[in-house]
Amino acid sequence: SVFGDVVVFDTTYNTNKYGMIFAPFVGVNHHHQTIVFGCGFLSDEKTESFVWLFNNFIESMPNGAPNVIITDQDPAITKAIAYVFPRTVHRFCLWHILSKFLDKLAPITFRVHYPSIKKVIENSTSPDEFEQSWKEVIKCANLENNDWLSLMYYMRQKWVPAYLNHVLCAGMSSSQRVDVRVDVQLANFLFMNSKKNTLMDFVIRFNRALRHQRHNELVADHVDINEHPKIKSNWPMERQMVKVYTRKKWLEFQRQMYESHGYYVQQKVVGDGCMVYDIISFQSSSISKPRVLSHNQHMDYISCSCMKFEFEGIPCRHMLAFFRINQVFKLPEKYILKRWTRDAKVGGHLLGQKNVGDNPEKCLMSRHSKLSYKAAMVIDNASLTDEGTDFLDKQLDYVLLKIKEINVSRSIDIGCQKNKSMEGVPTIIDPSEIRTKGCGKRLTSSKEKQVSKSRQCRGCGLRGVSHNKRNCPMLHDGYLSMVYMLVCF
Repeated sequence: SVFGDVVVFDTTYNTNKYGMIFAPFVGVNHHHQTIVFGCGFLSDEKTESFVWLFNNFIESMPNGAPNVIITDQDPAITKAIAYVFPRTVHRFCLWHILSKFLDKLAPITFRVHYPSIKKVIENSTSPDEFEQSWKEVIKCANLENNDWLSLMYYMRQKWVPAYLNHVLCAGMSSSQRVDVRVDVQLANFLFMNSKKNTLMDFVIRFNRALRHQRHNELVADHVDINEHPKIKSNWPMERQMVKVYTRKKWLEFQRQMYESHGYYVQQKVVGDGCMVYDIISFQSSSISKPRVLSHNQHMDYISCSCMKFEFEGIPCRHMLAFFRINQVFKLPEKYILKRWTRDAKVGGHLLGQKNVGDNPEKCLMSRHSKLSYKAAMVIDNASLTDEGTDFLDKQLDYVLLKIKEINVSRSIDIGCQKNKSMEGVPTIIDPSEIRTKGCGKRLTSSKEKQVSKSRQCRGCGLRGVSHNKRNCPMLHDGYLSMVYMLVCF
């Protein structure tokens, strides 16, 4: 419930022997670690299937629909999100789109103009700046008639950072977080001998992976409680935030503080209750573009054109430079996002606190979640000293004995409830094997197919040439030079 504001959704193949599509919902916690909210298996990629999956996902999430969801450009997913999540910001994966430029552009055009196109996409700070720069670079590359680029420009509000950086995405702009390269340990649990896994094998491996991720989160919580990072200055704001942020986010904040010393503030415009400043780097050239910082004096709120705070939830170096010059010694509460603090889970909504009803499974999960968090906090504090460890060990023995007595007294009632719950339960059988568009070998691009099918000379080893070993110019030139040397000798 605390970290479900931003969700990444992607479909993965070849995780089971039935060919079913594995569709996980993931995000990041306050340590910026990958966490899994849930997953589903689909037999096809139709809009109706995704609608069913998304509806079940909403029911399982305590706070309902997320604020932002990041996916690829699948049309069925796009339609299902518009139907189930009408108020959720839908963002296309930027990494997937950038990776398609190699296949959509000619090799020479890609090599010459792609760096400029990528720079326009990533460095534009406003929609107007992007649209103007995009038209210029596309015209320079003579790509006005490229249908794919025209389609991407039409859908620019779903993937270009300049249109989306004002929305908090927890620093994520790509669904690649679901990819195995982001969480190798999770992949080792799920995808080992994946094509031979039954559903039961997958469930066991998936639960094992979740336990491993929860363990990593507890380790990070333990580090935050017992280890204190070093501070590099005497600025009171640094001493304040080292006790607030988690270690991962503190290091990011500290880096922004360190880089803020390389900037100075220059007043630009004074308006009615609003002041505009240029944040300029000491090392910037005369043609470099400064960042623009706006200060709303009525609301006492500042915002920077880089949009780092709005997108990631961490104040940028330009804002910190403004605070330092204006002698703001403590970071105001409005600029501290709770999801990145050590206390992010304190007071959070536990699963099952609402809409639980009489569902015994949800009640069990709610009780387990509540006790697990408290137990982890008790163990972390007790393990700091030998006295605390001995005291907790004795108390746990006593508590365990009393709980067993309670469970024994209710064993007859629980047995009756189990027998009743088993009545009418349908038998689960293995699903039929299916073939999806992502099964089998990796799909190769047209350029890869062309290179693989091109002819290779056995003499010089070059591929894609019009000669062979019998008329290879390199071998021919080498043979003539050898004959010339023999004649001269």
